[in-house]
Amino acid sequence: MRPAFTIVELLVAIVVSTIGLVALAATSGLVAAHVGDGGRLTAAAQAARTILDSLGARRCDAIIGGSTARDGIAVEWTVSRDSSSAHVELVVGAVLRRGSRRDSYELLVPCVRE
Repeated sequence: MRPAFTIVELLVAIVVSTIGLVALAATSGLVAAHVGDGGRLTAAAQAARTILDSLGARRCDAIIGGSTARDGIAVEWTVSRDSSSAHVELVVGAVLRRGSRRDSYELLVPCVRE
């Protein structure tokens, strides 16, 4: 029975541990980038939801198209009408680390006749 590890065993253990630590460090940067992008996408979705909620609370004839931009998030919406409703199409764009992303949302606002 031997009382300790050999120098070769220690060197192999150090190399394996170093490879694992380097791989962990490399993926942590990628994870941080995805978390940051997720935050920007969440902010873009929240901006879209806020605008759609405010447009949905208006009278049908008071809903008009428009656009806004803030903190790397651009929102643009158009309105089309028929005899019974207003159809809002909203496009929100967010600048991410590796490019940009555009998402579309739709809202149908019934026009109540009194």
